[in-house]
Amino acid sequence: MDERTLRQKAREAIQNQRLPNRAPDRMWGGPGDGATCALCGDSVDRDDIGFDLEFAGDGNSYGKANYSLHARCFSVWELERENPLSVGSNGGTIVNRDHDSTYGGVN
Repeated sequence: MDERTLRQKAREAIQNQRLPNRAPDRMWGGPGDGATCALCGDSVDRDDIGFDLEFAGDGNSYGKANYSLHARCFSVWELERENPLSVGSNGGTIVNRDHDSTYGGVN
């Protein structure tokens, strides 16, 4: 899957609350164990490097939430979580807030 598609999936997962928009409470990485990647939907196999993310309950739900991600998918999620692209009022064009003077970023 190309990076643009992964980034779009990450934005949608965050917006639809399928993935959190904050740093995990705990995480660890290593060879995959066959779990399904929470971002791309493919399995994180033993040949892949993956991350397991753990989020403590937020007070609205009981227990913990856990997610498995490929290393690449984790990087894309982390990028979108920390530096989101948003759909602006300019006809649906995606605007990078770091490069749009409307948000005080650099042109």
